[in-house]
Amino acid sequence: MNTKNISLFSKEFDEQLEKEVERLVIKYLGKYRKKFIEDYISRNFKKFMGEDRLLTSEEVMNMLQISRQTLGRRMKDRVLIPVNPEAKRNYRFMKSDVINYINRKELEND
Repeated sequence: MNTKNISLFSKEFDEQLEKEVERLVIKYLGKYRKKFIEDYISRNFKKFMGEDRLLTSEEVMNMLQISRQTLGRRMKDRVLIPVNPEAKRNYRFMKSDVINYINRKELEND
């Protein structure tokens, strides 16, 4: 038995199988695309509405008009608590927490 024929046949078969799988995946995704999108949006509705989206440290500093050092002090004092406190950088904050902090500060100033 010639092994070259087997490897050529196997390679051709693999290529055909790969093309068929790709075609079926595209067909399946096309058929259910709308349902996938609706499911994703319903699971992540708050992100799309912007209420509880995560803010970067830079965005928080811009919103509060504070420096990086001041943000660090607020975190140390547990006034602003990141959702990923174990990170050494690239902290993320809930937008709703930052807005609540702003509202508390405004009440204190009144």
